Amino acid sequence: MKRFIYYITLFGLLLASCTYEDSPENQSTEKHGTTFRFSVDIPDYKTILSRATGSENTVNDLWLMAFDADGLFIGRVHPSLLIGYDSGVGAFQAEIPDNTGIVHLIANYDQWDSFDERAALQKDERELIPSFTSTKMVFWGRQVLASASDSPHIILYRNQAKVTVENEADNFEVTGYAICNYASSGTAAPFNPDAAVTPFVIIDGKPTLAHGSTPKASQTSDDCTMEPKYMFENENYFNDQTYIIISGRLKGKTDVLYYKIQLLDSNKKPYSIVRNYHYRVVIKSFSENANGSTTFDDAKSAESSNNIYAEIFKDSPTIADNNNNVLTVSRLHFLFVRGGTLNVSAQYTQNGVTDNSKISVVLAEDQGNILRNLSYDGNGTITTDVSRIIAGQQGATITVKAGVLSRTITVVSSELYQFAPASLSPEVYTARDQDMTLQFTIPANIPSYLYPLKCTITTANLYPVAPNKNLQIEYTDGGYQYVYWATEPGTKILNFRTSLENSDETILIANDIFKTQEIEVKSRHFTDVAVNGSNLVNYGINSTAQVMFAVPSYPDYPVTYPLTVFIATEKLHTTQSGWTAVEGGYQHTYASQPSGIQTITFTSVNAISDENIVISAPGFSPTTIGVGTVLSHGVAVTNTIRVYQNNYLLQIPNYRVTSSDTSIVPTFTVNSRSNYSFTIAAGSKASDVVRFTLQGYTAAYRVEELLQHPAIVLK
Repeated sequence: MKRFIYYITLFGLLLASCTYEDSPENQSTEKHGTTFRFSVDIPDYKTILSRATGSENTVNDLWLMAFDADGLFIGRVHPSLLIGYDSGVGAFQAEIPDNTGIVHLIANYDQWDSFDERAALQKDERELIPSFTSTKMVFWGRQVLASASDSPHIILYRNQAKVTVENEADNFEVTGYAICNYASSGTAAPFNPDAAVTPFVIIDGKPTLAHGSTPKASQTSDDCTMEPKYMFENENYFNDQTYIIISGRLKGKTDVLYYKIQLLDSNKKPYSIVRNYHYRVVIKSFSENANGSTTFDDAKSAESSNNIYAEIFKDSPTIADNNNNVLTVSRLHFLFVRGGTLNVSAQYTQNGVTDNSKISVVLAEDQGNILRNLSYDGNGTITTDVSRIIAGQQGATITVKAGVLSRTITVVSSELYQFAPASLSPEVYTARDQDMTLQFTIPANIPSYLYPLKCTITTANLYPVAPNKNLQIEYTDGGYQYVYWATEPGTKILNFRTSLENSDETILIANDIFKTQEIEVKSRHFTDVAVNGSNLVNYGINSTAQVMFAVPSYPDYPVTYPLTVFIATEKLHTTQSGWTAVEGGYQHTYASQPSGIQTITFTSVNAISDENIVISAPGFSPTTIGVGTVLSHGVAVTNTIRVYQNNYLLQIPNYRVTSSDTSIVPTFTVNSRSNYSFTIAAGSKASDVVRFTLQGYTAAYRVEELLQHPAIVLK
């Protein structure tokens, strides 16, 4: 029976080029003799727009372990990056001993400080490599060399399994999931002594366990998200199972409950947890009689929710047979929303030795004729041109074979998807901090391997609120945008609030494979709003204040008449016909659409008219006008001016005091009785501030205060 090896992949590898000088205690006695060049290839598990930016997607420290042809350790080196990592391939070089016959690559290992390289010299790879254990995600690969001058592709594999949850039930919404009782540490490399040819192979159903007991851990309710989860290998015995806690709610319900699901195969037996497997939990249906727990901890001790029908699937771009022959294709799924060229790497190894000449590539199906010029270069590279689709979408498949092994590449060419229907409710907002509901749609024909799908929402005047108040924020050159991760198709509902009285703008919803969706944020609001044209009222009682505004017509969102307009003011008064004094201001009712700019003549109640006037009406966003006071002519003021020093007020006769703004108040000389006398210039605003200075003593006064003839004190 064939064994199938399923490998978790890296979506975006980031390898930093670096140099390293070995310290004396780390240098081996072997002399470096050959420049060894190689490339690493990490097969893509899924083409997804993943929110995760952690260990699954980053390799940042790579070491090469050199062994002779008999598998005895002869040295360790830090390779340098020659070509930037792109599309799953990066080229490196390292100085290795001339007699190197086997190399192991280990990346992201965090225990090098405890590694004694001198003590490890001449140890067998079957003793040394299995001793590396970690609580972190580690990447590992092994390659047999015909000579040190080989330039092979070396496949790197993760030492952890991956778990995701997908929901296909119509009556149930999954809000998150977490894993419990999982192995929290493991070995860096697979090791199965019973395997033929080489023990460094991943065997279906046979996890590689570290010596001694394997520590277990459990996530908490805080980890209940839709992001992928990871765990190390374990036997997963029936009486000590790893399990999943799912949080969710029935459609139409508000209460979130927790449900326990076991990782069982089709025969209801627990799966062994094996590295590089992807355990896809797909919820097919959900019984409304399923018993959920109200808390995460209660669900951990509860019985499994057998009324949730879920299947466990395994996907992989890598396949192996019983003779240690392995066929790997870097990616199996591709989506094009514009014309382009598909590039895929493939590798076939026989007993650890690469022989890509045995790979054959054929076009299996292409009913839409989207592929042209399919070719294989005989050295691991597959290319084909992909046509652009104007409407709808078309698919094609490519079969990659080597010996008895085969993998299928699926290519989809599609027009840009759309978020439509998309809308904002209410269609017209009327105030600041008003709740707004944003809805948009993820179409059902989106390929499943694209989930979770990144949807960026650009808005300057709305902010998210519960239950999605913690939307991810990304900063861009032009500002920032919110990020929503869609895990399945259907209508998506997000809650926002307006941040301004006038929050009019255009919201953008975007994704690279979608046509950018534009949604207008609209309000009914007054236009041409002003007081005296400048929002300034002359200083003095009974000064005129002409309040002006227009009431636009909104054909798409008609205004309801009669309409009562309210002007909130405390410092202005009017007797204009039709305007009635009410608490806080004045109001007028329009029986029908008024024509042109409305002008209401007010007069000032006080000498200073500074205030915020608000014009509002039912169904309209209120408009606030900041009104200031301006001097129409110069005003002379006089009083005493003194200096406060050592708890005494000192007179300053005949001293010259400097003004910070002589266009408002001139610099002046105090008279012999320590009195000031100056004129506040016409055009000055009551809110203007002037600072007076004398030999390091200062005082700041607003024009409004100076108009009261204050006794000025410099401190």
